[in-house]
Amino acid sequence: MTPQLRQHIATLVPGIAIAEEALAPFFQTRSVKKGALLLSEGAPCNEIYFVNSGCLYLFYEHEGQGEVIHFALEHWWLTDYKTFADNKPAVFAIAAMEDSEITYLSRSAYDALLLQFPLMAVYFNKIHERAYGAALFKQKTFGTMTREDFYRYFSNTYPHLIRRIPAPLLASYIGISTEALKELQAKTLS
Repeated sequence: MTPQLRQHIATLVPGIAIAEEALAPFFQTRSVKKGALLLSEGAPCNEIYFVNSGCLYLFYEHEGQGEVIHFALEHWWLTDYKTFADNKPAVFAIAAMEDSEITYLSRSAYDALLLQFPLMAVYFNKIHERAYGAALFKQKTFGTMTREDFYRYFSNTYPHLIRRIPAPLLASYIGISTEALKELQAKTLS
């Protein structure tokens, strides 16, 4: 278990009294290169990822284009939550936006962890509440704002992230072309 994950658990569940040595065997850590595909659409979704460093993104293919729907920075978890939960083929894909270090749990390790340490369910419930809330909020803002206003909102809310995201991925996330994104960026700077 990495120091980043241990701190994250302690932050979300203060006073948790589970020894790190007891939790560590459930988690695995690895480095992934920029562009590495961690999950493909249609494949079994058997892992949930915690980002120690770097950035991952969730997307799906539509008409030959990757449509980005979510980013996961340091200290965020990411998986295809629907298919991780119901053991169906993935409807989303996950890739590394940058060289990243991730800690992950397999589905079987996740289930065993929660059975052995039920308090960890409180931690993961908080993770899932945050993920669901963020998805709903994005849906609302996306449906009620112009793309220009959404870009401004996203830039103001995540200024550290906006500088890291390559233009094609950001344009996809916003739902516009790369050219339209460049126009928005130029307009915002002027």
